[in-house]
Amino acid sequence: MLRKLFLCFFSGITISQISYAQEIINEELKAPIINAIETNYAIKNKLLEVDKNKYQIDEVKGKLKPDVSALALGSYFYSNGIIDLPTKSLNNLGITLFEGNQSFNNSMFIGSVGVNAKQIIFSGLQIPNAIKAIEEKNIAFDYLTAAEKETIAKDVIETFDQIMLLEKVQELIDNSAKRLNKEHLKVQKAIQNGLAIPYDREKIKLALLELENKQIELNGTRKLLYEKLAMLTHLPKDNLEVIHYNLSPIDLLANEYSLENKQEIKALEHSIKAYEFLYKKEKGSHLPQVFAFAGSSYSSIFGQRLNFMNVANTNRDIKLKVNQLTFFPNILVGIGAKWEIFDGGQHKNRLLQAKSDIEINENKLIDAKEKLNLLLSKNKIDYETSTQKLKVNEQQNTVASNNLEIASKRFQEGLIDVTERLSAENDYYKANLGYYSQILDQRSKTYEILNTSGELLNKILN
Repeated sequence: MLRKLFLCFFSGITISQISYAQEIINEELKAPIINAIETNYAIKNKLLEVDKNKYQIDEVKGKLKPDVSALALGSYFYSNGIIDLPTKSLNNLGITLFEGNQSFNNSMFIGSVGVNAKQIIFSGLQIPNAIKAIEEKNIAFDYLTAAEKETIAKDVIETFDQIMLLEKVQELIDNSAKRLNKEHLKVQKAIQNGLAIPYDREKIKLALLELENKQIELNGTRKLLYEKLAMLTHLPKDNLEVIHYNLSPIDLLANEYSLENKQEIKALEHSIKAYEFLYKKEKGSHLPQVFAFAGSSYSSIFGQRLNFMNVANTNRDIKLKVNQLTFFPNILVGIGAKWEIFDGGQHKNRLLQAKSDIEINENKLIDAKEKLNLLLSKNKIDYETSTQKLKVNEQQNTVASNNLEIASKRFQEGLIDVTERLSAENDYYKANLGYYSQILDQRSKTYEILNTSGELLNKILN
């Protein structure tokens, strides 16, 4: 009877496995995974980095727009000087003014208010290339964020799988304890009837204590895993503890997966493009920059005093005074150009640095592809190996179940001693634990393939 139940149980697993193979994860896991991604602080920081880059793009674009500024000045001006003015003869008076060099001092109050505007017409292509570089950098950040999301999702799924394994272990402990308690009661009666000895009872009692010890370890591990899930998903433990699903193998065609959609590879590709645009930007810094400018101002001079000392032919000082002199509007409009002719080799060195950055990232890309291809091959082999081992574990499980059924009957009939009976129980426990642990390993290898190929999140959410 027990054997029939066992075969029915494994038939149920096979049917479940066939239907489950259509999905990578249970539907109940999607909400915790999404919540873990949305509340993850590393993801939030990466999104903030993307926002910062967008602001930087707007900042660079702003350099192509007019730069308008207002300026107000109030100042006091004083100077001494020498001036040579054209000589002026006053024929009626017989006086000649400004003969030779004349010394003077000048003082005034100056007030000025104006508006100036400047706009870059041609930047040597530096601004367009800088914008493209930042845009490529942003795309690379997006791919790195997607890779981080996959890592988080994988962590959440594997933690849930470990909890589901503990549920299977709990079933094994409960069933073994139930069987051993029945055997314990039978042995107790047999001792009373003189058909068994206390040694048999103590051996069973020892086996029950071992199960109790396993139960304590299981409780501690389960508690820790739920605390980890609460930290990852930022959900209450009560919401997590209601999630249950069958721990079944995942049927995956490993050969279909490649690095075509690997986020880290795409991030490196766009990073190289960003450095290429930075190189072009640096090349453009040696081209002339053309800009237009315009300005309008209001200026006034107050209390100007201009003194000529010891004017020739008069032997007197001449003092002139201006109460107010106003200029409005003062309009200035024009086009200017700036061309860096020699900068001490700075331009050349910046170009070499930018070129080195491109080569460094190209080497990183080649290295990453080689290592990830090797890792993907390893993951595919591990998946196939784990799937094959699972078939062996299933056979071991069947043998251990049959042996347990036979040992139970023979022990009841007195054909074997308690040691052999407990040995069969222990073999059954280990075979089942090995089987479910192998399922966990096979599922883990599946996640590794999907993560390495960049398909995990796509499979989860679609």
